[in-house]
Amino acid sequence: MFEKMEMAPADPILGLNEAFGKDTNENKINLGVGVYKDGNGWTPIFASVKRAEERILADEDTKDYLTIPGLPAYNAAVQTLLWGTDHEIVMNGRAGTVQTPGGTGA
Repeated sequence: MFEKMEMAPADPILGLNEAFGKDTNENKINLGVGVYKDGNGWTPIFASVKRAEERILADEDTKDYLTIPGLPAYNAAVQTLLWGTDHEIVMNGRAGTVQTPGGTGA
C-alpha cells in the first residue's frame, strides 16, 4: 500500500533549527520555530505573555470544546479583515473560515 509513497520534503523551518544547532556564533538567538530561547536553550515566559494568560483565564467561563470550525466571532473577524464587510464573497456566504492550532501544518 505504501510502496509508491514518496518521502515528503524536509520542513524548511525545522531545518533552521538544525542549522542553528550547528552555528558556533556565541551571540546567536533562536527564533526559528516561533519561540525565543535564551543562551542556555531555556524558553522563558515573558511577563506580557503571563499577563495575557491571566486575562484569558479570568474571563474564561467554560472548558467546553469549540465547534470544528472554531470560534464563530473570530472567524467572522478574520473574514472582515481579509475581505471587508461588503465583499460579495462574504455577503453571499461563500467565504469559509476555520481555525487550527498553531504549528500543526494545517
